[in-house]
Amino acid sequence: MPDNNFPHLLLRTAFSFMTCDGHIDKKEIVSIMKMAQEKYLFGQVEVDKELEEMLGKINRIGTEYLKDFFRKVHRAHLSDEEQLQMIQVAVDIIYADLEVKEDEVKFLRVLRTMLDVSDSAILNNFPQLAKDFMWEDDFTDAYVKQLYANYFKDKKMPVFDVSDVMDITQEVLEELK
Repeated sequence: MPDNNFPHLLLRTAFSFMTCDGHIDKKEIVSIMKMAQEKYLFGQVEVDKELEEMLGKINRIGTEYLKDFFRKVHRAHLSDEEQLQMIQVAVDIIYADLEVKEDEVKFLRVLRTMLDVSDSAILNNFPQLAKDFMWEDDFTDAYVKQLYANYFKDKKMPVFDVSDVMDITQEVLEELK
């Protein structure tokens, strides 16, 4: 994946983790906006506009949006550093609302199968993941397909209220100024 697309993929990672449990918490939006403003993780991406577009798209196509996210990650040629940065974004969103939900754990497990960074590198950078997220699984093709299928089995996405999210986004942007 060209470098100029990586900030978009990072934002899409944050958005996907924010929505994967079927609920958008204000703290998750605040976390994304802080990543953009304070850490400059998304480069030149206009985060508020991108969030609005992504919300519209996930409302139209539901879980297909999340499946497409995984396809993009799988096709991306990411360095170990970029993969770890992606995990950092995911972890920040997962912990933003101060509770870890089962859907988030499953979603991170599926993401993990798309990455080739070592478990030891992940645990060195994110020791807190050992308790909630790490496993001794053998990532065979059959296992990965089953994990992916299990996540999306009977998964339905709600229709998110775009205006509420955009109001929160604008509020957070004002607070960060």
